[in-house]
Amino acid sequence: MRNYTTIKIFTFSLILIFFSSAEVSNLMSAVYTSAYNKDNLFPETDKEWTESKLASLSLREKIAQMIISYSDGYLPSESSAEFRRMSDLITSEKIGGFIFFKGNSVEEAKLINKLQSLTETPLLMSADFERGTKMRLDDGSLFPSNMALGAANNPDLAYEMGMQIAKECRAIGIHQNYAPVLDINNNPDNPIINVRSYGEDPNIVSRLGLSFIRGMQEAGVIATAKHFPGHGDTDIDSHSDLPVLNFTRSRLDNLEFIPFKNAVDSGVMSVMIAHLSLPTVDDENFLPASLSAKLIDGILIKEMGFKGLVVTDALNMKGIVKHFSTEEVALKCVNAGVDLILMPQGETKTINAIENAVLNGSISEDRINQSVKKILDAKSWLKLNENKFSDPNDVSSVVNSETAKLISQKIADESVTLVKNNGDILPFKNASEKTCLVISLNNGNETANSNYFAEKFESNNSFKESYFYDLSGDIGNSSEILSDAADADVIIIPIYAKVKIMTGTVGLPSSQLSLINSLAASGKNVIVISFGNPYLIRGFPEVSSYLCAYADAETSINSVINTMNGIIKFKGKLPVSISSEFKLGHGITN
Repeated sequence: MRNYTTIKIFTFSLILIFFSSAEVSNLMSAVYTSAYNKDNLFPETDKEWTESKLASLSLREKIAQMIISYSDGYLPSESSAEFRRMSDLITSEKIGGFIFFKGNSVEEAKLINKLQSLTETPLLMSADFERGTKMRLDDGSLFPSNMALGAANNPDLAYEMGMQIAKECRAIGIHQNYAPVLDINNNPDNPIINVRSYGEDPNIVSRLGLSFIRGMQEAGVIATAKHFPGHGDTDIDSHSDLPVLNFTRSRLDNLEFIPFKNAVDSGVMSVMIAHLSLPTVDDENFLPASLSAKLIDGILIKEMGFKGLVVTDALNMKGIVKHFSTEEVALKCVNAGVDLILMPQGETKTINAIENAVLNGSISEDRINQSVKKILDAKSWLKLNENKFSDPNDVSSVVNSETAKLISQKIADESVTLVKNNGDILPFKNASEKTCLVISLNNGNETANSNYFAEKFESNNSFKESYFYDLSGDIGNSSEILSDAADADVIIIPIYAKVKIMTGTVGLPSSQLSLINSLAASGKNVIVISFGNPYLIRGFPEVSSYLCAYADAETSINSVINTMNGIIKFKGKLPVSISSEFKLGHGITN
C-alpha cells in the first residue's frame, strides 16, 4: 500500500438556483419558443439550391440520400478495404452521409474532407457526442453526464455545453449530433439510460434538454432529441433485445412524451426513434417505435407537428435484427415516416428494396421527395452547398479547449450531491490525525478513471496516512482488505458502475456489495462515492456517507475531492429518487 501527500486544486463554482414546475414551464415558454420556428426549422436555406439538387437526382440517388452509413473515424489508407467500402458507397451508391464512432480529431477532420471530396452532393456527417467529443475521440472534450447537469439544474450550463460541443463538431466536420437524451429515467434498473438522462422530472429534463438544443443549433449543428417515445422506464437494453412497454396513451402524454413535445415546439431539428415496442399504441408483433407509422407519422409528425429530420436508432441493434430482415426494415422505415436510415445492415440491399417498392407502386416517389427535400434543406442550412470542408489546422485550437474544460468543471462543481452524511464526516475534519483506506471498485463493464482519482487524492488529502486498493469485477476473498480496514479511521470507496451497451446492468457484483456491507457493519466511517449509477446505495444502506458525482470525468473527480476537503461546497440535488429515504430534490448542502 502507498502513502500519499497533498497539493490543492483550484476549481470553479456557480450559484445553484431551483425553480418550481410552474416557473419551469413559464421559463421554457419565455426562453425557447422564439429561438426557432418549428414550422420553418431550417431558416436561411438556399431554396433554389434545394429544388435544383432535388430535381437533378435520380430516384435511386434520392433514396441513397436517406442512408447514413458508419465509420470508425480513423484515417485509413486509400488502399485499405475500409476506405474502399466508404468510397464505393459515396461514388457508386451516392449515400447521404456517415456516422463516426472513434478517431482522433485531426485525423477525423482529414478523413471527412477526403470523403466530401468524392461527391458533388455534400455528405451529412454525424456523431454521438452526448457528453462531449471524447465519448468517441481520443483527444476530445469530456463533460459530466446529463444526470450531473440534472443535479446542478442549471440551464445556462446546459446551453454552454451544447454550444461548445457544437463548435468542436463543426471544427471536425460533424454536422449532426445525436444528442440530447430526453428520456426520463424513472426506472432504477434501466441498464442503458441511467446517468445519460437528466433525471426523472419531465420539467427538468425539458428545461435542460432544450437549453442544450438551443446551444447546439445556435452554433450551427443539428441537435437530435432521443430516444422517442422514451427509453427511460425499461430494464432491457435495446442493443440486446426489444423492450416492450405496456404504457397507456395517457401515461405517455403525461410523462414520456413531455420533453419531446417541448423540444418539437421549441424547434429541435431532428428526433431519433427508439427500438422499443409500445403495444398500446401499435400492436403489431415485435414492431419497434422506429418502424411504426402510428408512432412516427401518427403521433410525432401529425399530432406533435414535427417537421424536422426523423432518424432511426442504429439498425444493427438486436431489438431490430432479431425480428426483421434488412429489406423489411427498409420498407417499414419509409412507410413509418423516417428520413434518415441509420446504419442499415446492407446499404445496397436497403436502397434496392426501397427503389423496387417505388417502381412497383407500393411507395410513392413523392414520399421519397418529402424526406430528401428535408435532408437537402438541412445541408443548405449547414451551408454545405457553399463549403463542405473544414480546416484541420483549426481543429486543435477548438477541440478540448480551455473553455471546454472550464464549462466541464463548472458543471461538476455544481453537481456533486451529498446524499447521506451521518456524523457530519464530510467535509473532513482533523484529517491529519487520521488514517485513510481508499478501495476503488469497478463493476468490470468499462475502464474506470480510478488512477486519476488516486493521483488527485494523493496530491490533495491531508490524512496522516492513505492506502489504496483498486479492484474490478468479482473480488473473491476480501479478508486482506478487511484486515487493513481494521486499522483505518476513514474508509473511502469510489465506485465506477457505468452504463455500457450489451452488459445488461449498471450494478455491482455481489462480492463487492458484500465487502461494502461488511465494512459498514464494522462500525467504521465508510464514505461511498458513486462515479456513475446513483441508485447504488440501495445495496448498502448502512454506510455512513454517500456522494453522487454521476460520472468519472476528470472534472467530476476534481469536484468530489474538493467538496470532501471543504474547498468548495456541496450544491447538487438528486435529479432522481434513489430510495424511499432519498427522493428527488434531496441533497445536503453546506
